[in-house]
Amino acid sequence: MPKIQKNDNLSKFREQQQSQNQALVQRAIEHIQRLNGDVNFSLVSKVTYDIADATKGEKGISLAGISKSKIYRPMIEKAKLNKGVNGTNLQNIAKNKVSVGDMQMSFHSIRVENAKLKMENKVLSKQLKEVSAPIQEIGNIDVNIMNQYEEMKQICSSLVSRLLELELVYINSEKMTLNIAVYDEVIIQKQSLLLFYEKELHAIKN
Repeated sequence: MPKIQKNDNLSKFREQQQSQNQALVQRAIEHIQRLNGDVNFSLVSKVTYDIADATKGEKGISLAGISKSKIYRPMIEKAKLNKGVNGTNLQNIAKNKVSVGDMQMSFHSIRVENAKLKMENKVLSKQLKEVSAPIQEIGNIDVNIMNQYEEMKQICSSLVSRLLELELVYINSEKMTLNIAVYDEVIIQKQSLLLFYEKELHAIKN
């Protein structure tokens, strides 16, 4: 009996790993398509390493792993076929095609932007905690503290709205978290977001 359970657990782990890798390959294909790049095995493999989320246990997939897979190979071939069907003509495709170098530069820029967002998030979270702590503990709130708190809320709200306009982030309507668009990584949790973006979250929910 224990042996059967062990086999079941291994089978379940492999299924989860396959599902996770399949989703990663699909995300890589979509990233390349959004940049109007040329979907191929080599580039899809490189992009999986760029966008893999280590916190979720994701790892990049090798070229051999993608090209030999009976699951990933058809996904990429289908994407290539769809691009050919949807393209207006070969001249436009050649004109708009993004090189591997351009793609790598684009992902580098995104990673730099991601690092900046994380840094800003840490600063904002620290400031919000410093400002909100006296409000929770003190009955008679000092006018200056209240003004600083309201000003900080306005700054945070404006910053989030601007990032949403630039499509660098999006709000997960189910979890009510602020996520980075490219990496689907949470940068502000619901509880922190509610401190300064409650009206907008309420509007999204309804």
